[in-house]
Amino acid sequence: MKILYRNRRSILQEKLEKRAVRATLVISPASIAYLIGFRSDPMERFMALWIKADGTMILYIPELDETKASMVQGIDRLVLIPDGKPATEALRETCGGEPERCGIEKETLTLKMAEQLAELWPDTEFVDIGADIGQMRGRKTRAEANLVKAAAGYADAALEAALGFFRRGMKERELAEEIDRQIVLAGGAGPAFKTTVLGGERSALPHGDTGDYGIVEGDILLIDMGVVHEGYLSDMTRTFLVGQGTAEQERMYETVLEANRRAIDALQTGVTLASVDEAARSWIRSCGYGEWFPHRVGHGLGTEIHEPPSVHGWNEQLVVTGMLLTIEPGIYIPGFGGVRIEDDLYVNEDGLVEQLTGFSKPLRRI
Repeated sequence: MKILYRNRRSILQEKLEKRAVRATLVISPASIAYLIGFRSDPMERFMALWIKADGTMILYIPELDETKASMVQGIDRLVLIPDGKPATEALRETCGGEPERCGIEKETLTLKMAEQLAELWPDTEFVDIGADIGQMRGRKTRAEANLVKAAAGYADAALEAALGFFRRGMKERELAEEIDRQIVLAGGAGPAFKTTVLGGERSALPHGDTGDYGIVEGDILLIDMGVVHEGYLSDMTRTFLVGQGTAEQERMYETVLEANRRAIDALQTGVTLASVDEAARSWIRSCGYGEWFPHRVGHGLGTEIHEPPSVHGWNEQLVVTGMLLTIEPGIYIPGFGGVRIEDDLYVNEDGLVEQLTGFSKPLRRI
């Protein structure tokens, strides 16, 4: 693993040298984990990785993470920041002078921190390196794909086991809690994000919150879940009918299922990500549901649940080997219900597409 992280940093350094960036302040926790293997959620506290052109690295962490960070290999200095101490004071004391050009992830940078850095280094040109790191994180190795596949396998097992406990009248949150329990029993480290269970008309909320709704006969039941495994995440959505349901519910489901299949079939090296989105969207549109498909068809995932690339209709980026992403078309009709079917896909080293999620997709009545 030490060699893996060193190779990643070397690739990043090569990218930044071409742009004459001689110093970099990495502030995204996910990017820090990607480059040195240290995983932590600093919450509102400051955490950063300072990388100089000669490879020197300083890791800035909240003081309470000292023991955890002491096991990190490869860094030259560990700087502890006590609660209440300004981050810029720590940078002034340790960075060795004002850099001429400093790489920064601007999408992660808060306005407050940007103003503090501008005051600390008024003559520094700040260069956005988010795309450089994003491009690297957007192409996974076989080892990374295997970790996501293992996480997806735990999700498959957990969902199947949890459905065995389902009963009419069960509340959404009760089923979500059972899924989370089964994730751990299956071998996963825990949920990758807050497990979502939506029943009946509430399934039409693309980002709905699990609540106290009691799931009854005739409901659509939508479940969005993922698992953490060795720092990598899976992401899967499956939709069910409680009982027989209606012909219109079945038609909506089969439309989404076919859209899922078409997008996966369209996922080939050399095509644009926009065309993958369109493969699903055009089918849903042709079936009369176009106005009820309001989101992109997928996103990258790995150490974060949303990573590059973004699979939407304006992304002309080409599909390349190493991409690991979701395909998740959906239809959401207010007052009626919603269907989403989401899988994790990996474009392997031979350019072949592997489906990492294994839970069955034909319509299932429970």
